[in-house]
Amino acid sequence: MTSFSLSLACALIAFSPTLSLLLLFTYAKAQLVIIVTTSSFFQLLSCLVAALLHLPFKELELLKQGDNGAAVKDIFVVIPTSVVSQAFFRCGFVYFYHKVEAVIEKSIQRHEQRQRQRQRQLQRRQSQSQPHNSNNSNNNNRGGEDDEDDEDGLMVSETAKLKLELNDASAGIAAGVGFGFFHTVMLYGTLLASENNRVGTLYQDSCTIMPSLLNSALMAFCFGILDIVWMLFTFYGMRRLKGGGSTATANDWMIRKDQLGGKAALALVVLSHFAAAFATLPNEIMPVNGCVLALPLLAGITILTVVAFWYFCLVNYLPREQQQRIQMVRSRRRM
Repeated sequence: MTSFSLSLACALIAFSPTLSLLLLFTYAKAQLVIIVTTSSFFQLLSCLVAALLHLPFKELELLKQGDNGAAVKDIFVVIPTSVVSQAFFRCGFVYFYHKVEAVIEKSIQRHEQRQRQRQRQLQRRQSQSQPHNSNNSNNNNRGGEDDEDDEDGLMVSETAKLKLELNDASAGIAAGVGFGFFHTVMLYGTLLASENNRVGTLYQDSCTIMPSLLNSALMAFCFGILDIVWMLFTFYGMRRLKGGGSTATANDWMIRKDQLGGKAALALVVLSHFAAAFATLPNEIMPVNGCVLALPLLAGITILTVVAFWYFCLVNYLPREQQQRIQMVRSRRRM
């Protein structure tokens, strides 16, 4: 049986990107927890659709010829269908999020209008009242103005706080956490569960220098980071295609520093996902120790994807409206 310390350490490595953000960032906010849960459901749907797309190719003779058949299956069937399915459901989730966001924005606007109408009615009642003492009336008016200012500040603070929690950065991270967590469960959870009931520690020809638990944990760790960055890219691209953005990018395929087009961002997600998936193929193609090549390739692609996000999207990631909202709240706090 695999030692408990090895299983625990490998599990912490595999789930650390998503669990750390889940506990430190999203868990304290109900809206973000809902986003995590919903994105996890979309990840499971993508796995279901990918599995259904694999079925027609299951009985092909070319895919049954030993190790070469497995490699051919991964290259031409498993990887393309999985990447396309996950990209489709990422975009579908963001599209669904934008629809819900629009409904919430309208609800907030109606709430603000009702609050303003109540304040106007209070002002009319105070103006229609005729106090006996003019000094008392002046004092009452001043007190009413102070109360109105307090109510305005309270209303603005509540609505601003709700809107701040629904910006693209926080929602993108929360969605990436949900997507990445269940992606890690699918990649690594079954191996972790099976190894706890196995006698001894599993080593495979694809990586004889370390246990299979550790090899798979390192790959799951990289894919956990990639899932979060890919979701951030998807939020960025879908927002630009919708018409929002902090800078004018008329060309959807523009690729410049701090100016990435919407379609270019989505294409970058698909290309980097293909690169990361193909980076794992040495584990099957090479007869011995394919992990020596696969792990550095996957780590390099992970680093390049994070750097690409930092270079192309970080400065102008939030739409102009959300940036102005954050600046307004910061200025009010300073006052």
